[in-house]
Amino acid sequence: MRICLVSPYDLSLEGGVNKHIFSLAESLRALGDQVETIGPRTGPEPSGPHITGFGGVVSIQGNGSDNRIALLTSPVAVRRFMRSRQFDVIHVHEPFMPALNYYALWTARAHARVATFHRFSEDEGRPTYWARKLLSPYLRSIDRGIAVSAPAAQYAQVAWSRPLSIIPNGVDTHFFKPARAHRSYEEGPVRLLFVGQWTDQRKGLPVLLEAYARLRARGVAVTLDVVGQGDPKIPQPAGIHGLTFHGRVSETVLRRRFRECDIFVAPSTGQESFGIVLVEAMASGRPVVCSDIEGYRQVVSPKGARLVPPLDSAALAEALHTLCRDAGLRRAMGQFNLAEAPKYDWASLALQVREEYGLALSSPAPQRVPLGHRWTVYRGDETAQPLRHESGDVQEAANAQ
Repeated sequence: MRICLVSPYDLSLEGGVNKHIFSLAESLRALGDQVETIGPRTGPEPSGPHITGFGGVVSIQGNGSDNRIALLTSPVAVRRFMRSRQFDVIHVHEPFMPALNYYALWTARAHARVATFHRFSEDEGRPTYWARKLLSPYLRSIDRGIAVSAPAAQYAQVAWSRPLSIIPNGVDTHFFKPARAHRSYEEGPVRLLFVGQWTDQRKGLPVLLEAYARLRARGVAVTLDVVGQGDPKIPQPAGIHGLTFHGRVSETVLRRRFRECDIFVAPSTGQESFGIVLVEAMASGRPVVCSDIEGYRQVVSPKGARLVPPLDSAALAEALHTLCRDAGLRRAMGQFNLAEAPKYDWASLALQVREEYGLALSSPAPQRVPLGHRWTVYRGDETAQPLRHESGDVQEAANAQ
């Protein structure tokens, strides 16, 4: 199949949606598909023959994150790209996000259209709620819908009234699988690891830093590694020893950080629909301590994780202290997570996504116009039902004929 994956977020920056898209593209190519990825881009990376970036990126603060989206991207440039290719499937991610997704759907001549919903929020404001509600006609042009979790599906169904398939985020479990010779749980101080775009409020790094300071004050032998993109101008906390900020790292270095840590910590405050980093930690055979929020409860089990109330640094410190004192418990939790991780492997998840493409391609060929109005003319042995409509007064027009 010839497939176009569309990201609404700056391809130059790390993030769960972009990681999902790049991993899916790689897995689909391994299955023999021709895959191109497009999205907004402000920097030189990533680059490659199958990646196309567009300008017009604007930074929008929302849902606890810095969202750099293609708000001012040229629709002419997107149309030119789409008309120069003949895709079988166009697969947009976060279809509510403007504006590249809209342009891609309106101008593509793909035979099938699929959308994946990633977003979730526990406390969405009324303006964005009604904005999504108003976008429901635009979603009618999409043949199949996917959500990465039950919370993401619940969030999407404000505007999406049809069934949604749940296909979670994934990882390459073979890549993250711990090496046979790895650091013993009993060696040296307990090493904590945080991974994420740590300037985003919802990632909860300040909560972890406070919990870490509590552990150090109690004399616990512990260190903390912080991996991910952040603002270097933000001063690091003074007087806290054993704390290291690594910034953005390659996937190979990230794997090493997971393998070398003793406990992975995800103190997010909310607005998480899933948590790819949790699965990466699980695939690395590491125990997890994370916030007890809707998106994370979908992924981890009490047998492999300790869930604590969000924004509660004291509870977080206590959970970490318990694991710091018990190497056997950490080992058992890590082994449980390692056994659970294969169900999130991209090798199987890509097949599920591909099945959605097949279902979309096998649906009757629609005629589409802007804003998603669509109707389908049935042929052959389907003439008993000459016209099915999903918007507008199409049936009345057919009867008049």
